[in-house]
Amino acid sequence: MLLTTFFVKDSLVKSNVSEAQSNLLNYNSIIANQVAPFISNIDNEYTFKYVDDIIKQNSLEYGARTLVLTTGNQVIVDSYDLLRATSIDNRETDAASTGNDISNIYVYGDEYLLYAAVPIIDRDDIVGVIFTSMEANYIFDDINAFMDKLFIIFSMAILVSIFISMLFADIISKPIERLTVSVKTITQGKYDTKVEIHGNDEIGELGKAFNIMTTKLYQVEERRKKFVSNVSHELRTPMTSMKIVSDTLLSAPNWDEGIYREFMVDINSEIDRLNKIIDSLLYLVRVEKDELELDLSMTYVNYLLEWVIKTLNPIALKKDIQLTLTANNKIQIQLDQEKMQQCLLNIIGNSVKYTPDEGKVWVELEENRDHIIIKVNDTGIGIPEKDLPFIFDRFYRVDEARARKTGGTGLGLSIAQQIIQLHQGTISVTSELGVGTQVAITLPKK
Repeated sequence: MLLTTFFVKDSLVKSNVSEAQSNLLNYNSIIANQVAPFISNIDNEYTFKYVDDIIKQNSLEYGARTLVLTTGNQVIVDSYDLLRATSIDNRETDAASTGNDISNIYVYGDEYLLYAAVPIIDRDDIVGVIFTSMEANYIFDDINAFMDKLFIIFSMAILVSIFISMLFADIISKPIERLTVSVKTITQGKYDTKVEIHGNDEIGELGKAFNIMTTKLYQVEERRKKFVSNVSHELRTPMTSMKIVSDTLLSAPNWDEGIYREFMVDINSEIDRLNKIIDSLLYLVRVEKDELELDLSMTYVNYLLEWVIKTLNPIALKKDIQLTLTANNKIQIQLDQEKMQQCLLNIIGNSVKYTPDEGKVWVELEENRDHIIIKVNDTGIGIPEKDLPFIFDRFYRVDEARARKTGGTGLGLSIAQQIIQLHQGTISVTSELGVGTQVAITLPKK
């Protein structure tokens, strides 16, 4: 503020002094023009009286002291009648006697004086000098009064700025403090924490983004807990079965060989199931860690689907299910053949698995300009609408009892979705309970 005040005051002083000097020079020029024709005859009593009246009248009106001098700096007329017939030698009169207009300001103690001098020219000859002096304190008095007001305004502006800054600092800091507390709470594992921040400014947007993040963290944490719980349950089930069978075998010294073999078959089946779960889990982990790379090759999708249907057809025949493929054109795109086989085996296999005896499962292969679409339709039991959003979740089963009976791990659809997403594709499911289900796979051609 002090620096600004200094520059403002300096600028005002220069401007006002320059204006006062210009005005005083104009005043001198006007008087010079009035008295120029009479200077050559100034010794005449009447001429002198006329010039003297002009000088005194103008001096009185302007509030200045005016002198008329010869080119030799001899005072002819003095509006104060004090310096007549004396000599004055200063910068201003010297400059004016050589034909220059000049004005300067001087300081004498606490007084400011403004001097100005112009030549008196009559028929292109310099015949004298008009020299004027006047008190210039008014210039600085006006500036000082203005600066006092400006200082008051600046001081008030600073006080208002401080008040507004403190107010806004409080408005801004409070939400940030709440946000900081919420962050610390989240670090303690409380992922359902929310921060209450209102408004549409940057802080409000930050609060909304934070709440979205905590919601997702909470969802991830819930899925993690559920996943750990499901994995523990899924791994414990075959282990429990094997424990029961082995305890039963150990409970008696002698068992019939047929019973012994039957128990060993059960144990072997549970071991296979356990290996299947572990392999599926490891596969998912590799996918999520981006360690799984696609081995792409140009593949006829028709032949791939025919191979999958041929593989599953024996299972379908056991249930007297019609398993068919409809494909009007041969379609060739870049695929990881092995992974896509696994994906289609899971999806079409599920349709066969959950379709009652004498039902139908039919696969349709279609294409448009940019994509191919594989539709797997069945006349199976269908999926309740409330379960559709969760069928791709790990270990999710619509019917636990039926899943145990069919021997699923609850990971097949999750793996299939990951494979399709690796191919930059999408998978969607529509179903009607008691009518059937359609799974639609969309894959890009390029």
